[in-house]
Amino acid sequence: MAHLQPLYARLADRPALLAKLQAQWGLRSVAGQGKDLMATSSLLDLFEMLYAEGEPHVGAWLALQSDLSTGHGIAYYLRSCATLEAALHEIVRLRSRLLPDGEFGMHKDGQQLRLFMRPHYQARRLGRQLRYEAGVAWLICLLSHCAARPLRPQAIELMTPETAQAGQLAALFGVMPHFDRDEFAVCYPAEMLSLPLPGSNPALLAALRPSLDYLLPPIRHGVSTTERLRQWLHALADPSRASQTSAARAFNCGTSSLRRRLASEGSSFSALLQADRRARALQCLAYGEDSIDVVARHLGYADRTTLERAFLGWFACRPVQLRGELAAAWPDMAQRRAALEAVDTTLPCDDAAAWLAAAATVEPRPQASVRGPRLAALLLCAAGAPAASIRRMRMAPEPS
Repeated sequence: MAHLQPLYARLADRPALLAKLQAQWGLRSVAGQGKDLMATSSLLDLFEMLYAEGEPHVGAWLALQSDLSTGHGIAYYLRSCATLEAALHEIVRLRSRLLPDGEFGMHKDGQQLRLFMRPHYQARRLGRQLRYEAGVAWLICLLSHCAARPLRPQAIELMTPETAQAGQLAALFGVMPHFDRDEFAVCYPAEMLSLPLPGSNPALLAALRPSLDYLLPPIRHGVSTTERLRQWLHALADPSRASQTSAARAFNCGTSSLRRRLASEGSSFSALLQADRRARALQCLAYGEDSIDVVARHLGYADRTTLERAFLGWFACRPVQLRGELAAAWPDMAQRRAALEAVDTTLPCDDAAAWLAAAATVEPRPQASVRGPRLAALLLCAAGAPAASIRRMRMAPEPS
């Protein structure tokens, strides 16, 4: 919790919010820096809650309060590089460990250097965008720390939506960001690449490199096993081959170890696999033309009957009937995809009112039967929600 300690000063005049953070998120006052990091899934939820409480950019602010002397000595290591370009190349080399759920890269275009970041998955989830916004702040702070002087960006691009508090970010970054972009980016003059670093020490750099490579893997634990498994399942080209054994092999652990990790986070391989199958099944029916038999085989169901029985439990109808209802609601495939994929599917699964409100923003043809709770249930399915949440939504009363 050391990295959250500045919240006590920032929220000193909001004791009720601080009490909520302590009760709901385990925030506590600690001495020293500490090494206890909050799991990424919890951090995303925390950022979303603070956003709703009127603190939309607190993640970026926290990143600028961080002590760069901690964190496995990354800043100390990077400052040992000869130039800022060399330090940036090291960040690119370490990107999969520093940013296990996304991508980091650099691109030089004429007189401008562009450093970009983007999430690999759940890119539209507000909490994930806020975490990457904090990552932009951390990167700006890190580069200035390496150079031992402020390095002001020329421009900043953010995927996050613009808020009434956007001026806070302008004050933090020294430039007003551009919001609602396709990725996160920080732009500097390209000449900055040749900037010599005052801490340059080739011998120290060579000595620290193997140690840093050894120490960095634990950073991966900031992303929950549940979240990593969801990502792994989503990336499989052939979901019928998904098994607990193959997942454990991909995670470099035994099946028992994987089972224990998931259980400690309140999930299981079976539940996550079924959620992935539900989401894929709906996608195949909504946007594909394969027969139900082909869809069932592709997803790893024993046969068509098994898939149909599952659909009856989720939506009280068979796959072919649901496909027909979707076609009636949106005869044009492009319009159907645009309508359904425009909805934010990162809402809490048990917030029925929020999902009904999201469904209300979708406009199928007036005579369509896929609307209200039924449409909200489809959106929940597409988001990989538990079967129980989908069934509850499907049976929810129509909003008055």
